[in-house]
Amino acid sequence: MTIAERIRLYRQQKNLSQAELAEKSQVNNKSLSRYELGSSIPPADALKNIADALGVSTDALLNDDIVSIKDKELLHKFEVIQEMNDEDKEIVNRFLDLTIRDFKTIQTYTNK
Repeated sequence: MTIAERIRLYRQQKNLSQAELAEKSQVNNKSLSRYELGSSIPPADALKNIADALGVSTDALLNDDIVSIKDKELLHKFEVIQEMNDEDKEIVNRFLDLTIRDFKTIQTYTNK
């Protein structure tokens, strides 16, 4: 995923228009549009302002190590889980592991 795609993805996840992000980040609207189209790469100061406005690190915009969850309800649930204490996270993790295991088992036996 490119910087352009990551900026657009984070902006959309925050339900911001380009104009809103441009205002929040103090980046020219036309420049932001070019950054999202990939026709221009934001300079370091603009990248920092965009990241701050989106509530992410500049690393998140630069690196391809992000996880994209398109289901907004599921994304919200994972955001809440991240705020839980370690014990509660472990319980949720075990439940997810069991559910995924069961799903994969069903998939294995129904696709033969």
